[in-house]
Amino acid sequence: MPGLFFLFFIVVVVLIIISFHAEKKRRERIRLFAVQRGYRFFPGKDRDFARTFQEFRCLQQGSSRFAQYRMDGEWNGMNMRICEYHYQVTHGSGKNRSTHHYWSTLLMLQPDFYLKPLTIRREGVFDKMKGAFGWDDIDFSSAEFSRNFYVTSPDRDWAFAVVQPRTMDLLMQKGGEYEFHMQQGWLMVRMKQRMDLNRIDPMAKVGSELLALIPDFCKER
Repeated sequence: MPGLFFLFFIVVVVLIIISFHAEKKRRERIRLFAVQRGYRFFPGKDRDFARTFQEFRCLQQGSSRFAQYRMDGEWNGMNMRICEYHYQVTHGSGKNRSTHHYWSTLLMLQPDFYLKPLTIRREGVFDKMKGAFGWDDIDFSSAEFSRNFYVTSPDRDWAFAVVQPRTMDLLMQKGGEYEFHMQQGWLMVRMKQRMDLNRIDPMAKVGSELLALIPDFCKER
């Protein structure tokens, strides 16, 4: 029995070492990506990130919240911020206690006009259940879009002005795997997975295209 425990201990240590070196290599790949693009790179954990952007409700879930591997740069003349974001949720207690870790990639664009609060994301099962009890989102002229996307905003008129037919087409074609959150003068494009450098440009492109489709009369500077 002691021998079995020792073997288990060795396996755990080896896995930790392998994981450490794999993460070190990944961090270096992200750093080189930032250098090649001329972005400023901040590899450490920013535990104040959620507090800095406290109006984004999607960042206020769980505990142990932090951003890491942050890159600051520009895209189409707009300030851009990219990072990997983490939070955890603990369920149960005692022997039934379990902790789940959640990661996402955030790409944020700051246009030169004001953005009112607005959230656009794929509609899930729980959203449909809430709709059955009267807690519905905003429905649009396209029944297909309304079936597939959950849209909410405290200003429904502004939401209808922003999410017009061309915007719906864009989101149906390119936006299905992302969430879009507007707050605090920023558009956040959120993807629920750890940072994949091959996905950065597509996220920036769909975000900038979404902003470009906002009508001029909605752009308060």
